[in-house]
Amino acid sequence: MDKSTSAQTNVRLEESYPSEKRNLVVFALNQILMRLGWMFKSESVVIPAFIDVYTSSGTIRGLLPLILRIGQSLPQFLVAQRVARMPKKQGFFILTGFGFTVPWCVLSLILGVTSWSANVIIAVFLVLCTVHWLMVGCNHLANGTLQGKLISPEKRGRLLAYSNVIGCSLSIGLAVYLMPRWLSGSPSHYAVIFGATGVAFTIAAFISFGFKELPSRSPEGTAPFFRFLGDALLSLRYDRNFRRFAIVILLFYSIWPLFPHYAVFGKRTLGLASSGFVTLIVAQNASNAVGAGIMGNIADRSGNRFVLRLLILISAFTPLLAVVISRMPSGVQFYWIIFALIGFTPVSARIVTNYTLEIAPQEKHPQYLGVMSLFQAIPLFVSPLVGTLIEQFAFEPVFIGCGVLVLLGFLLTFRLAEPRFNQRT
Repeated sequence: MDKSTSAQTNVRLEESYPSEKRNLVVFALNQILMRLGWMFKSESVVIPAFIDVYTSSGTIRGLLPLILRIGQSLPQFLVAQRVARMPKKQGFFILTGFGFTVPWCVLSLILGVTSWSANVIIAVFLVLCTVHWLMVGCNHLANGTLQGKLISPEKRGRLLAYSNVIGCSLSIGLAVYLMPRWLSGSPSHYAVIFGATGVAFTIAAFISFGFKELPSRSPEGTAPFFRFLGDALLSLRYDRNFRRFAIVILLFYSIWPLFPHYAVFGKRTLGLASSGFVTLIVAQNASNAVGAGIMGNIADRSGNRFVLRLLILISAFTPLLAVVISRMPSGVQFYWIIFALIGFTPVSARIVTNYTLEIAPQEKHPQYLGVMSLFQAIPLFVSPLVGTLIEQFAFEPVFIGCGVLVLLGFLLTFRLAEPRFNQRT
């Protein structure tokens, strides 16, 4: 590309994405604080350990991915039409950002000042967790549409890389300094852990006031919800690549019901102590930082399809490797590798969003994101069943079965299109 072509491209990007530099900084700061908050409430380490204090039920652990995905997916689809008609997405993004901080502040207060029974604590936790994920789902839709409006495709991978590298590096430092004393103490320390989550999320929401967004023209007319639903689902019929991508996501997300069980699996098969969970948190955040830095830059250069293929392959081998390590005499020393691989999960979720944004026309971003969120949710309806199967038949056969399903999804990625290359052609 010669200098004149490059200059014309830059001018065109400035016209399409005004104030992009400022918005990149605001997005990065928001996601860094979000990463810090997420570390304190890690669904793969902290939350399962918290639940295991009050109950050993695999079915209760199995509810977590179901609540997580329904909360993320259903609201996205229900509010997609309304968000699509908003001239400015920033206000909705800020409102939902504050919305998912409240449950953690409430839970922190309950754990700190009450002495309720274990059953009541679990019930309250599940309700608050559901509210949290409903707000997160709305926020993710606002995040995706706002990012699609304010940030050019060639810089979304860079945003993912830098924000995750910085956020995860800070998370590792805080985990090493704070989490050993908080996790090794009595259950009351979870009040402090979840309070720290609420503080980080609140600051992230305040940072979002810094976006500079121009109003966009809303679609003409007000289509009824079911017409909007029909138009969104028709995209599967007429967009062959999107239909293939949906099948890949169905298979890929069959691994997600296992996430709450990895820590308990290590605890029960290898004797992993609660104090050792800090190592798992550090490994997970370190790989998140490294993975985001590497994968984000590769995505900008080679496209999201190639990165998605790598991440699906990593996910497929994670449960299989966990079974292998559990049978090693000194497996407890290597179990952190499993959480290092799990650390790629947030990266894969962002790559799925970025790929969806690229294969969809800009005016249909909310519809495509909404449909994709539904397909992400479908495998997680069996999460409680996965927990029950683990109780009945042990961890190993369930882990192996899920790994095989994800491998099938990996093979199907070779039939997906790379829209960025098609655009250049």
